[in-house]
Amino acid sequence: MKTGLIFLVLLIVCFSCGTNNKPVSDAQKEKTKGEVKEAVTIFFKGCEEVNFDMAMKPFYDSPDFAYINNGYAFSYKDCNDIFRPVFSSMINQKITILDEKYSFPDNSTVFYSNHCKSLTNYKDGHAILQDPTVMLFIFKKIDNSWKIIYGVESYIEKSVNSESAKGLNQAKLLMNWVGNFEVPAGKDTTEFVQFKSLQENKVLSLYAKVISKGKTLFEETGFWGYDAASNKIDLSVIVSNGYVYHYIGEFTSSNVLELFDVNRATGNKFIMERLSDNEFKETATFNNITTSRIGKRVK
Repeated sequence: MKTGLIFLVLLIVCFSCGTNNKPVSDAQKEKTKGEVKEAVTIFFKGCEEVNFDMAMKPFYDSPDFAYINNGYAFSYKDCNDIFRPVFSSMINQKITILDEKYSFPDNSTVFYSNHCKSLTNYKDGHAILQDPTVMLFIFKKIDNSWKIIYGVESYIEKSVNSESAKGLNQAKLLMNWVGNFEVPAGKDTTEFVQFKSLQENKVLSLYAKVISKGKTLFEETGFWGYDAASNKIDLSVIVSNGYVYHYIGEFTSSNVLELFDVNRATGNKFIMERLSDNEFKETATFNNITTSRIGKRVK
């Protein structure tokens, strides 16, 4: 702990002494603050959406980069190797910034710090609350872009119940989807989906086919199952073209089901929202591209 603090003090002193100490005007501070805030927002958005590549975007890929996480020091490569698998195990994060500050030692350096808390929901059903959390990011203007060259994160964490699913009967809510639906899937193309109840109203069988101009392009078979051990919904589907997908998630409200990709890139997800008994909205994010469509119940 003491060694880390001494290193941080020396680092700050070096920045102050080794750079141009020309005063930064108030107008320049406001402009720079806005630019740095954009980078900070990208980092937190990536964390909340568990999109690791987005979260890493403001970090400077350099041998001089360092990130201190609760007493452990990581290089840029360490962050990729260690935190990417951690992101893959998450459903989402909710970060609440309670206070943040900016300081400007010179025209090309910004110290950003905050006091915040975060709730992380994991795919295996557990959740972690980090409260309080403090962060420090040192930004440098590199190639006309603000990059984090040094970061410190310190927090106290504890296990908590998953707030998003608290008090919701996941298995019962799943049964609201029993029936037949049609969903637009492109020009002159429609997906027909059928859900049937199985295993004492704990599993939905899924059959779907995509038809374009009277021709079946492909079919899907699988299930939505309720796992009592994790209190999660498990979606597994195999497509007639050989593609297999596996999503796990939960109802975060009585009408919203959020499902996250288990086997592939972080950030892939489905959000299924029941707009009424006969209509739902599907919002899908795949490879950082988000699309929405409306499905309607049919006989």
